[in-house]
Amino acid sequence: MNSGVSVIVCCYNSSKRLPETIKHLALQKVPVSVKWEVIIVDNASTDDTAAIAKTEWEKYSLTNPPFTVVNQPVAGLSHARDMGLSYAGYEYLLFCDDDNWLFDDYVERVFQIMSNDSQIGVLGGCGLIEAEQPVLLSEKLLKSTTVWGPQTWAADSHWVYGAGSVYRKSILLELKKANWRQITTGRIGKKLLSGEDVEMCLMNYLMGYKIIADDNLKFKHFVPLSRQNIAYVLKAAFWLNYSSVLLNGYFALVNNNTRSIGQIINRDLLSSARSLAQFMAKLFYQKAVKLRPISIEQKILYRQKCGQLKSLLVNRALIKDQYQHIKQILKAVKAPQGFTHH
Repeated sequence: MNSGVSVIVCCYNSSKRLPETIKHLALQKVPVSVKWEVIIVDNASTDDTAAIAKTEWEKYSLTNPPFTVVNQPVAGLSHARDMGLSYAGYEYLLFCDDDNWLFDDYVERVFQIMSNDSQIGVLGGCGLIEAEQPVLLSEKLLKSTTVWGPQTWAADSHWVYGAGSVYRKSILLELKKANWRQITTGRIGKKLLSGEDVEMCLMNYLMGYKIIADDNLKFKHFVPLSRQNIAYVLKAAFWLNYSSVLLNGYFALVNNNTRSIGQIINRDLLSSARSLAQFMAKLFYQKAVKLRPISIEQKILYRQKCGQLKSLLVNRALIKDQYQHIKQILKAVKAPQGFTHH
């Protein structure tokens, strides 16, 4: 194991967001005893992301840490992260999104936390919302589209959000060697697919590693004006729930569900269809009979229900295949000493 931190920034058309993100990386206060590097992955961008990344970093005239820009022509966050993995020189992989402004002690804290406990598979931080001015959405709506705050659920639910998260290179390489494939791809262009971070966490947990978060790992999560509108909020609500369904096979294994994956999907499909039908009837009555406008909260809930039902209809076979795939991978990979696979 090459002890150190590889900061991987996956970018898609990030030229406007990168300057501030790179500035916060350049201002990291890291002891000389801690080895680290920065890797920018240009993921099929159509703007000048790569050029901007190099220009911004050169402003700080740093000889350390090493700074690299690589190209991943295949669209999708999971592909970008995989490219970052192949270039990473150190064991601790810190995935910093292109809109994450890390506090200046972030890299050092990551190194210390991961070095002190070899059973930690994934480490999460604590995002603070930094909305571009003038803020166009309420605080509640901003929070509905942005990962933020202490991740109090991490230890019990076994996942953390991807922004500012840290993984062990050795584990991901072991999974790659075993031909583990993700059912989630991350965002591709305008499709707000998500869940790849949760999937990586759940796989780590099933392998026997701990998933934790540390509130002292703070970063600002920038929310541009382009994401501060109702259309984006509704789109995010749909894709978040669409993506979550893809992980049903993982949830079944984590929860030791005794039902077959087919039974679980059929049950969820029936429940989702019934719930959406009842909700639509309620909205129709509210608008047509009581003449009351539909609230934004109701529109969000409607889009959530639509995303869940569509995914259950479209991805049934895919989820079943992934469930069997996970079980095969768990037989092939090594678990920490004393752990029995689920």
